Amino acid sequence: MTTRRFLLRPGFVVLLLIAVGCGSESETPVNPNPTPSTTPQYVLKWGTPGTGISQFSAPSGVAVDISGNVYVTDSNNHRIQKFSGSGGYLTQWGSVGGNDGEFNFPVGIAVADVGHVYVVDQNGHRVQKFDVAGGYITQWGTVGAGAGEFNYPAGIAFDETDEQLYVADEGNDRIQVFDSNGGFVTQWGSTGTGDGEFDSPWGVAVDASGNVYVTDSGNNRIQKFNGSGSFLAKWGTPGTGDGQFDFPWGVAVDKSGNVYVTERTIDSSRIQKFSSAGVFITKWGSWGDANGQFAAPEGIAIDSNGNIFIAEEYNNRIQKFR
Repeated sequence: MTTRRFLLRPGFVVLLLIAVGCGSESETPVNPNPTPSTTPQYVLKWGTPGTGISQFSAPSGVAVDISGNVYVTDSNNHRIQKFSGSGGYLTQWGSVGGNDGEFNFPVGIAVADVGHVYVVDQNGHRVQKFDVAGGYITQWGTVGAGAGEFNYPAGIAFDETDEQLYVADEGNDRIQVFDSNGGFVTQWGSTGTGDGEFDSPWGVAVDASGNVYVTDSGNNRIQKFNGSGSFLAKWGTPGTGDGQFDFPWGVAVDKSGNVYVTERTIDSSRIQKFSSAGVFITKWGSWGDANGQFAAPEGIAIDSNGNIFIAEEYNNRIQKFR
């Protein structure tokens, strides 16, 4: 048995010891000499605490469209804010509620190249679809454990090739797959520590080959699947060393296939970068509010030019790296 120290969300920091079972995990291969050229460098930041334009209250998810615009789920303000790639404010939409276009703690977000924005409305147990200006299109989901139902869904990713959406259904310990209009396609996963099983899956990302990466947060590992849900690989063990995880959260894949993972605890508030096979490449970040430091980094997105955007829940800001 091991213990995990983490932050409860939203709004305050606590220390909590949770006993978690440790199944047999694969050790993560480590690049012994990461070079400065492989470690992304701080570029800029934007955001302060509040409810105004360009202010945030517990931002969670971040996504980038084909034009380089950045979309942020401003979770406690129950809205989406849209910015240029340099942080210039463009627009916003949403308010608290359960009607079309309203939110109850939006978290995950994904943008399709055709101009559709998909938002996971976590406490509403649904996904909403919009155009890039915030125009409401449709929604699906209700609370439950059946096909197309959710129990506190979290991350979401869009596969441009198959035009399918992958949703991390955190409370049901599974991944659900939908077509671009919300039609249920398939699902996989159950509660546990074995291959293809999950303990609070949160983040999900898809690479150019259609492989799916999931942050299996409670099991402190990354699992990799093909687009149909067949298990391919896993990496990570509990801890704060290179290639280990202390509650991994967000995940993103760059155009070269490298995998980036956020960790949001006090002991391990950082980003780790891996190859598509799970080989550790580099890391950056520590707990704090200085440039390049983090306080509960959650969502992560990478644009076509390799710019990396990270949403920090407790610093109420977006940081950009390159």
